[in-house]
Amino acid sequence: MGNRQIDWDRVREDYPGLTGQTYLDTGSMGLMARSTAEAATVEQERLIKEGSTRGIYWMMEGLSRIAGEVGAHLGGDAAGTVLFQSFTAGLSRIAPLMKHRPKVLLVGGDYPTLHGPFQWNGFDVVMVKPAADGSISMELLATAMEQERPQLVGISHVQWTTGHTIDLQAFGELCRRHGAWSVVDITQSWCCVPINLRTLPIDIIGGSGYKWPLGGFGNGFFHLAPEVRTELAEHHGFDAVKALSEGHLDPVAQVRLRDGLKRHATLGADAVWARVQQLTAYAVQVLDAAGVRILNGTDATTRAGILIIEGGKERQAALAAAGIPVQLRGAGLRVGIHFYNNEEEIGRFAEVAGAR
Repeated sequence: MGNRQIDWDRVREDYPGLTGQTYLDTGSMGLMARSTAEAATVEQERLIKEGSTRGIYWMMEGLSRIAGEVGAHLGGDAAGTVLFQSFTAGLSRIAPLMKHRPKVLLVGGDYPTLHGPFQWNGFDVVMVKPAADGSISMELLATAMEQERPQLVGISHVQWTTGHTIDLQAFGELCRRHGAWSVVDITQSWCCVPINLRTLPIDIIGGSGYKWPLGGFGNGFFHLAPEVRTELAEHHGFDAVKALSEGHLDPVAQVRLRDGLKRHATLGADAVWARVQQLTAYAVQVLDAAGVRILNGTDATTRAGILIIEGGKERQAALAAAGIPVQLRGAGLRVGIHFYNNEEEIGRFAEVAGAR
């Protein structure tokens, strides 16, 4: 759609899940578009009718094409992109290849499956605690790196329990100054916050496609920078990307991811991000007017599509009864806002959340 004005109401028409509810839980799972499901059905029919012919196409050509498309979507390259069932599956296979860099710095409270593969594989794991307000400053990370001298630093671009968003440019530069590989999980930011690997100094980046890319379950990726691939090849004696690409993935899940990324590219990364920023800013405004305390997300410079509002099971139940699903996360309730939401929905959410 380029620079043309986007008709967001028309965009919303392709999302059946918006009917009958106010969907503010993209942080748990994004809604799939009707056209995404249709694309998956078409591929499923081909597999039913063509069997091995279609299966061999995917093994020999189809999956590598989608890997290239995923890499290009992020400004990366096909040679460094590997498809997986999820971020967790990918990191579980990549982590053992990095044991020659045995010390890893992680953030306390970060997503468990970002921690797990390092803990399971015997790395020397050091944890840094976020500030009391949930923020993770570059100064905090720099101090920890200077003290601990890790060879790897793993972090989520957007924290799942607070929505706190780090500056990837600053983070990547910090890691490189300390000689550590940056390992970033973008599951909570991919297709929400613009990401361009042509300019970002990130070494290893990965994500799952079932949240903000709106691709359903069973699809994810990792991208390894050229320097990472070179070091792994020198250390192990083989091309890590080719080795990691072995095995079979569900083509239908990959078609769903392709459709979600195509839609995101058509709308435009900047347009999607502007829409999310507009809606989250409006949410902050109306929640404040309704007397609902926002625990995390008032600072526009460190938020993506997530707000954490005060509340527990009682407020969650009241929202659910009104057809507004949100999740208990961290110290409150997590609200996930994406481009398919609108101001009317957010106003209704604030009204219900603020009701006594």
